[in-house]
Amino acid sequence: MGDASALWLSCLGRLAGRSAHELKNPLNGLALNLEVVRSRSARPGIEGSALAPFAAAAAAELERTIPLVEALLALARPLPIPVDLRTALQPLSVLYGAIATAGGGSLSIEPESEQLFVTVDGNAVRALLAEALDVTIGANLDVTARLGRSGGMVSLRMIGGAGRPIAAKIERFAAEIEARLSSDEDETALLFPAPARAGVDSNT
Repeated sequence: MGDASALWLSCLGRLAGRSAHELKNPLNGLALNLEVVRSRSARPGIEGSALAPFAAAAAAELERTIPLVEALLALARPLPIPVDLRTALQPLSVLYGAIATAGGGSLSIEPESEQLFVTVDGNAVRALLAEALDVTIGANLDVTARLGRSGGMVSLRMIGGAGRPIAAKIERFAAEIEARLSSDEDETALLFPAPARAGVDSNT
């Protein structure tokens, strides 16, 4: 699905740009504290206890960096088919959560079940999720989201976001694959077609 791959690469590039600051800051802090440890440890008579606070600060900055790097690496790997929306969302929520926190806000996502499969290509899923999060996350905003089922669809609904407009090409693409994506000041909603559950969805 060429359109899906192109859209996902575009969304990933935008995400990388927004999250670069959240990666750069802890890496700078890590480098600075390690340089203090390196330079001071070369001085005669310096005790290890004098270096401990800087080593601890370096370790804390590394701990901030690792989840972000792991999330970016996860986004470089293809998603297994069928796509579990919870798995697809996890690395995106880590990165957008860091962006929200850095801007004085927060992102909280509550899944209603352990697995929520959708009948959509993995790149398409990631592109639509990234767009939904991108138009929602903003400075000083506390966003709460619920991931679950709505009739025969799997839904992600986010309250408290920026309500920025969705890119026209993303809207058109969502309609082509029978997904729905909308955003306003009250709610950002994203719905994907889901496999029917025997005895459950067949009558809805």
